[in-house]
Amino acid sequence: MIKKIILSALLVIACAFAKAQSQNVTHVVMRGETIESIANHYNVSVEDINKANPNIDGIIYVGMKLIIPAEVTHSSTQTVAKQESNKKIATTSHSTFHIPKTVDNLQTTPITHNKNIWRLKGIAGLTTGSWTGKDFKDSETDSEYGQASNKNKATYQFHIGFIADYIFSKNVYAGIGIVFNQSGYKQDLLMSSGQNWDDEGGNYDGKQTVKMAINKFDIPIHIGGIYDFSSDTRLFLEVGPYISYAISGNKKYTGYYTEYDDIHSSETEQINKKEKIGKGSLKDFQKFGYGLSATTGVSFKNIILQFTYQRGLNKTIKKKKQYELNMLLSLGYEF
Repeated sequence: MIKKIILSALLVIACAFAKAQSQNVTHVVMRGETIESIANHYNVSVEDINKANPNIDGIIYVGMKLIIPAEVTHSSTQTVAKQESNKKIATTSHSTFHIPKTVDNLQTTPITHNKNIWRLKGIAGLTTGSWTGKDFKDSETDSEYGQASNKNKATYQFHIGFIADYIFSKNVYAGIGIVFNQSGYKQDLLMSSGQNWDDEGGNYDGKQTVKMAINKFDIPIHIGGIYDFSSDTRLFLEVGPYISYAISGNKKYTGYYTEYDDIHSSETEQINKKEKIGKGSLKDFQKFGYGLSATTGVSFKNIILQFTYQRGLNKTIKKKKQYELNMLLSLGYEF
């Protein structure tokens, strides 16, 4: 008799537990979902989800499993049934049962809520490089010996790298990366005796192009902020320092120099030489560098388009007030 009572009690408890479990749904958080959107999807309240999942503290992240209660709401007077296009609602005279949609019907969109997770993104693009400073300016001279002009121009090279961001909240993150970056500058030098022609000789003209190319690794460190335009589109801004190390580089000279003995006689010398870092005019080149950078961009789903401004703070050549100045246009992908 006692055994029958115990077995009956266990059966009742098991049935009650099974019934309670059947009223709940386990939902795996997908990209772009918020607590509010999930609550609306299942036609329950945010408070219901928080009560069923006391450990989430109001923040969710991709892959998290949430218990969605199929809650029964009682009315003391009458039943109000909501009619929505994609929700099934069964009603009785005293209760309204909310039947959730299946997980298979959920749409996948980018993340808008994350909790303490890492995000990896790869970037690649164009680097516009130049130098700046008191000792690196355009110049023009005109003297009794002739005229000369020096024009500084940017170079166009490339960069590629990876950035890892740590998400603190929906709108704040910090990150560090490693980027292979090519930078440098270009100079055009023109020289001529011009109108100061000397019939006894010593007249000249020439053109020289100097191109500096540096291969380096940058380690940018930043803190960033995000503004959501929509569940798919976000605007972001990052600021912080960076350090760099030049693994190689050279300075190439090309052009010509012509001397005139008279108007009918001249001798032209072709210019084509190269100097490596640590030699010649690059003997005092500083391989280690540091500076500040600022990045702004927009992301659509997993695609990123960003612009970065880099300003070196250390002298590129020892004892000369010359600093690197780079602008990077990058296309990226968020993993």
